[in-house]
Amino acid sequence: MFSILWMLLATSSFTLMAFIIKLEAKHFSVPDILFIRSASSIFFVLLIRSVLRFQLRTNVFGIHARRSLFGLVSMATWYYTLGVLPMGVSVTLNYLSPLFLGLILYLFESSSNKPSKKEIAYILLGFFGVIVLLNPFGGNLRSSDVFPVVLGVCASMIAALAFKDVRVLKNSGQNEWQMVFYFSTMAAILSFPLTSLAQGHISNDIQGYLLLMLAGVLGVLGQFGVSKAFGSGDQIVAASLQYMTVVFSLLLSWLALGEKVSLAQLSGIFVIVTAAVLNISARGRRPSRT
Repeated sequence: MFSILWMLLATSSFTLMAFIIKLEAKHFSVPDILFIRSASSIFFVLLIRSVLRFQLRTNVFGIHARRSLFGLVSMATWYYTLGVLPMGVSVTLNYLSPLFLGLILYLFESSSNKPSKKEIAYILLGFFGVIVLLNPFGGNLRSSDVFPVVLGVCASMIAALAFKDVRVLKNSGQNEWQMVFYFSTMAAILSFPLTSLAQGHISNDIQGYLLLMLAGVLGVLGQFGVSKAFGSGDQIVAASLQYMTVVFSLLLSWLALGEKVSLAQLSGIFVIVTAAVLNISARGRRPSRT
């Protein structure tokens, strides 16, 4: 139950973060967005640590580095595709990662966490719902978009590996704040040399900087929720619920931009929610193993 609540926190935070980044992608480069977002996340974690006094020192830095590298590649590619592809295509590609995670666990996991064929089918059903909702390839895809699309698919596969490493870190005794801190630190360090700030160019868009800083805070909340859901909850249930980000994005665009919801989009929402509920139910009916 708690993994569901953590995932809902994560999806709503990531929805708002993506909305901000989509707005600012025309004004800032991908490295600038990565650095400002990551640096803001570091500051927020340190601020929270001054109150809660949680542990940040780690003895498994190598695993943090691997997970952070996977996540950074995936995040940078997502921000890139947000800028060069239609929104529907970019979001669809980004949420291929739960499908890849399920397949990875199915092929390589030998514990009770391994999904059944039925659960894999529900994940596929959820992804089908995303396609119905967004209809991303409705004749608008240009030949110049092929490379970013392929890149986005590969990045989603890498993101699935990052999510799998969250469980490894949790089993190693790492807390969620450590995961967020080391991910943000590595992202900030690797992105800074490529930023306009490193070149000595500072934008006059103060509002843009503030919005990206807010995106950083939302990113911390989202990553914390994901870490909690994937680390202490059920990975497959969490993977299914990630599709809710698409639903929240649709609602936000309707409320903020006045976009109307079509019958096809409502059908997609229904398929996504149905797939998530079926998957949760299937996991709940599993016999306990001793």
